[in-house]
Amino acid sequence: MRHEDEKRLSEPYPTERAESGRRFQSALGADIPHAATLVREIFNDLHPTSYGVSWWSLPSHERILISDYFYQCATGIELNLAEAKLHYLEWQEAREKENERIADMAYITDAGQIVSKIPPATKPMDELPNNMEKLQVCGFFRAVGSSLDCIGGAIVAVLGLPTNLRRSDINTARAMLGKVVDDGTPGARVKIEFRDFLEDVIIKTGPEDWFDWTNQYRNMVVHRGRRLIMNYFTGREPVLFDTRGFPIPRFTTTLHLAKHPDKSDVEATILGPTMLNEDASVTLDGVFKSSRNLLEAVCERLVSIWHERRKDPSLIAQPLSQWNSVAKNCRFKGYAPNTPPLPMQVFISHPSFKRRMLAASMDDQHRSLWNGSKWEIE
Repeated sequence: MRHEDEKRLSEPYPTERAESGRRFQSALGADIPHAATLVREIFNDLHPTSYGVSWWSLPSHERILISDYFYQCATGIELNLAEAKLHYLEWQEAREKENERIADMAYITDAGQIVSKIPPATKPMDELPNNMEKLQVCGFFRAVGSSLDCIGGAIVAVLGLPTNLRRSDINTARAMLGKVVDDGTPGARVKIEFRDFLEDVIIKTGPEDWFDWTNQYRNMVVHRGRRLIMNYFTGREPVLFDTRGFPIPRFTTTLHLAKHPDKSDVEATILGPTMLNEDASVTLDGVFKSSRNLLEAVCERLVSIWHERRKDPSLIAQPLSQWNSVAKNCRFKGYAPNTPPLPMQVFISHPSFKRRMLAASMDDQHRSLWNGSKWEIE
């Protein structure tokens, strides 16, 4: 991390009463106030004796599982955005180090001829900054995409959309909202109004197609063959002169991301310019701000709808289809399966974990609720 960022993050927290789980996000500039409000609203509805969100009319098992995973999705919104910001800060440091390495890659001969050559890498550490740049860019888009997918899961839960919550993401939520038909019921109108709101927010929080481009870039780095990125060399300012009166050539670079991340390198070349003109710092900062503004606006609306639903639980019925047991059990036991079990007589965690486990009937006194259930069978 750059010195100025380390210095900023070394400042004491403003007050000891600040939420310990969120003050780090706030210091990063990655906080989403209404995401935190949504988390609190869900948490307060997790009932330790009625189990899960008590005002949902669902069988106990499914109510518990949907409720707790909904809570996980809501907490993941801000958590992943903070990770995106950390990747961005680490990327800035990696780029600074790479620019230091190539700064003096050229010189002027006595005849006035410029000779340039990228310094050869004589050890792995010489190539680390450039590789860290690429690593942090990938991490940034993974984290932003995960934050958007978590808000997708929250949308599915709050709007009561009939799809598998465990496999939901932002595109699933948009697709399911697109299938809502106005049947004249208040619940349908809530969903349609939210659908129109969501599409409008996506358009207004960034330049044309920013949302699709961001999702495409995330999918590319996670699932596809890796697209090329380009470093563009430019002269450093101010210009310095040597004793001969010749300018001393000193360089810096700008990084440029793929313009069409959903296409192959050859496809993109057929279309024309393959890279964005702007430096990646502009792109990454813009994606972060657009995503943060989108997430804040959507969370604010979800909180409002959640209040409506709590006041009138019949407004939207929570679908049983949001959870099922059709999930492959993984029998992986690690690479050293004979390692002795961890002693768990004492367990230290955030206080919220206790409330979640009680609301899920996970304490010894009530765990029998799960005995013989289809989720207990491996």
